[in-house]
Amino acid sequence: MKILVTLPTEHPSLPSLADVLAGKVACSGTIGAIVRLAEMLQIAGIDVTISGASNCEAGEFVYLLHSNVDATKFDRLIIHQTHWNGAIFTFGNSQLPKTILYLHNQTPWTFIASFFQSGGHRLVCPSLYLANLYRAIPQWKEKIAIIGNSYCPVFAPSLDLSQPRILFVGAVTPNKGFNELMQVWSCLVRQKVELKLAIAGGISLHHEGSKLGPLGATDDDYERAHIQPWHQSLPERYQPQFLGALCPFDLHREINQSWAVIVNPCWHSPENCSVASIEAQACDRMVFSVMAGGLGETVYQGDLPSLTRGRSPRDLCDLILQGLQNPEAVKKNGQLAGAFVRDQFSFSKIFQDWLDLLAGKAVQPTALGQSFTPDTVAKNLMRWTGTGMALKTVYGRLRDRAV
Repeated sequence: MKILVTLPTEHPSLPSLADVLAGKVACSGTIGAIVRLAEMLQIAGIDVTISGASNCEAGEFVYLLHSNVDATKFDRLIIHQTHWNGAIFTFGNSQLPKTILYLHNQTPWTFIASFFQSGGHRLVCPSLYLANLYRAIPQWKEKIAIIGNSYCPVFAPSLDLSQPRILFVGAVTPNKGFNELMQVWSCLVRQKVELKLAIAGGISLHHEGSKLGPLGATDDDYERAHIQPWHQSLPERYQPQFLGALCPFDLHREINQSWAVIVNPCWHSPENCSVASIEAQACDRMVFSVMAGGLGETVYQGDLPSLTRGRSPRDLCDLILQGLQNPEAVKKNGQLAGAFVRDQFSFSKIFQDWLDLLAGKAVQPTALGQSFTPDTVAKNLMRWTGTGMALKTVYGRLRDRAV
């Protein structure tokens, strides 16, 4: 079997695919998951080609630019969602019947419906949350598979090097919860916690060539308008350390030196899976965030909760304060979280799920099911019309302006 696996239509340049697999290149969770998928399939003896938007050192892979792909030569295409715009497929609409659309970001119901109506073969979502958004699609159980995103194998527990520091992991942008992070940290500072904040992430993970602000954290406008005033308002001992966009090898070190991790504490831009939370837990660290989107599936919840159902910064602040008062419970929760992700998001499990999918077997959880309560009918209607996404977008912009 010959399979094409594609990166997005546009993405930051990658110097080497081998370095991505080895954890030596800073890249988004989406890019890393796609490259690791190609490696899994190649290990299975499948003839794999990767296509990307720019040249890079391919190593043992066959690598092509998107523009140089002849899709007729492949038995199956595993395609990042950016290659379908609702009407036109990058590699030719005639190739849709053998195409698996690899969905990473939430998109309108009509986008997915048009893919299937035009002949698309299957859809893969990284979480039940994301798959459920499209459950009004006819035959969605047969058409939509749920396979989690893998994490880089460099993430593992190490010696107990933790410091009284909490680490935010994610791009420094509003849609990764940075506005909420600033509010949560200000709330903790007012409580005079014995804790420091470090920030691992940068806009370069997602957008190359952006004009950075003086702190070098994100684009100049956002940094000057929001981050700098917040940063200057904090007492010197509580000013955060900006680490920038780190490769997995360096991020592993920073996670293991931290007491706990925060990922995207944002309700109006929920994570669809959150590779960052999986990586942190693979290091036996507790993850704090909100009970929204795919985080409820990727973050382990034990006796000491770490995902808040409240929507105010104070709610998440209270969970972190509770954790500071129960250090042994946090340590135990981190170890259980590590065992959880090493089971549910292991290389072997995701590897087998993809092989089952390619063999035509069902891979979604058995708990999936269609419901026709008034609530779900209303939600399905909003998804079908795109109203729900439009309302979330408007609400998110209003929240961002208010910060």
